[in-house]
Amino acid sequence: MHIDHENRPYGRSTPIPFISQTSTVKRLQKLLPQLGRGGGRISASIYDTAQVLRTYPPAAGVTPGLEWLKQQQQPDGGWGSLAAPLYRRISTLAALLALHQYADIVDSSENIAAALEHLRFQRELWDNTVPDNLPVGAELIYPYLLDEAAKLDLKIPRLGNTALVTQGNRKRDYISRIKPEAGSAPMHSWEAWGQEPELDFLDSAASIGHSPAATAVWLSRLPKNPETEALRRQAEMYLNRSAQATGVNIPGVVPGIWPIDRFELAFGLYPLLIADLLDNQTLQATLQPQLDMLGFALTRQGIGLSDHFYHDGDDTAAALAILHAAGYIVDPSILQRFRGNGVYYAFAGEMQMSLSLTARAVHALRLFGLRDETAIQFLLDTQGENGRWKDDKWHISWLYNTLHLVLALAPEPEGYNAMMHAQTDLIHNQHPDGGWGVTREATPSETAYAVLALYALHKENLLTEAGRRAFLKGQTYLQDASIREDLVPMSLWIEKELYMPPRIEKMFEMAALLVSIQ
Repeated sequence: MHIDHENRPYGRSTPIPFISQTSTVKRLQKLLPQLGRGGGRISASIYDTAQVLRTYPPAAGVTPGLEWLKQQQQPDGGWGSLAAPLYRRISTLAALLALHQYADIVDSSENIAAALEHLRFQRELWDNTVPDNLPVGAELIYPYLLDEAAKLDLKIPRLGNTALVTQGNRKRDYISRIKPEAGSAPMHSWEAWGQEPELDFLDSAASIGHSPAATAVWLSRLPKNPETEALRRQAEMYLNRSAQATGVNIPGVVPGIWPIDRFELAFGLYPLLIADLLDNQTLQATLQPQLDMLGFALTRQGIGLSDHFYHDGDDTAAALAILHAAGYIVDPSILQRFRGNGVYYAFAGEMQMSLSLTARAVHALRLFGLRDETAIQFLLDTQGENGRWKDDKWHISWLYNTLHLVLALAPEPEGYNAMMHAQTDLIHNQHPDGGWGVTREATPSETAYAVLALYALHKENLLTEAGRRAFLKGQTYLQDASIREDLVPMSLWIEKELYMPPRIEKMFEMAALLVSIQ
């Protein structure tokens, strides 16, 4: 086989320019003990904030929260990232409802008019198909919000959304059959399907499905009597604590999901696994207690985003991979609980599958010397002609997908062509400043995904000369980004709307700075 000079596999022995790592190691040592602390850190949610203000407003009043909502409105009248239309409609509807409800308290007439105009001219999103990267619970939440708007006589166009409505009906049937328990995935969207505020719906985190929105709606329907008073106080404290996790420090401004301490711990340590840093001696004093904590949290059924929520396949695969690589004795057969039809799922009853989760499971199994032939073939078959894989259920960036698919497939002999195709896509889509991103602006976290993907290719002797240059440019971008104060983090992770887990993203960025292809 002829390989030209530009695209020849790059050997490990070629020297690269030295990049100082001391400051990065110090920052990493400082961040490691923070993983999972305080229930985890997470960005504020427009949707959940609007729901809390509407249904169970904070005792301090709604004005600061409403002003925050107004500040988040985009120039086109909608809310949410302009780069991700799929995740804007639910946020926009919820914010509109909140501002309309309190129009006599905070002057929002211009905001409301702009929002109505924005919604009036939105194209159909879910008429013929429902994508795998659908916002969490959208099939239930979007119709629910339209019904809420109708009660206020707001003229919101009811577009076809045939596929979404059909899936929503299927989901409601599923929920009615399984009768969800506290801490289960359906409870996370209880506000959109629940009716009676059963007392046993409150989980041991004092929330309804780890959702501020669902908890607020449950509280608004909870009868006020001596029997419910203690639970009411607990749920109110949950809303207050969840608001603290955003760092915004405005009453009622809450995240979309919380607590996330185990998710933050597992996904925060995962970049260290990718970067071969789990046995780094300089990090051991701060790393070992976190590994022990993860090992303690992993049960025979797996691990969830917190100890109070159902176990899921994504966190479980990450925890198994990390702990096994760090020398802990763990059982990979736990992953079989989350396997179905040749792919892996987070929770039972999911109607969209996740490529990144399936890839993470394949990667974890390989570390144990195991192979899931069906899943590997599925991942190979789903690569697109442009070298990328289709949309993912949990993240909007193709770079996140590419990293996980490279980890899963690079060691496979039959994965060679797929990996070279993916590498070409990475190289051709690097921005002039050395970064990567789903928009015209590069982001540090997406650049970290790309750099780590190239590093994984290097370890399998698949990195080309062009890939080597892309890797170095990417690290230079990250080095510059680490000292810039003007970069605004972009929300890329999928929930009911897009969100950002800052500690996890920083772990990816620092891990990408510490890898070397020398």
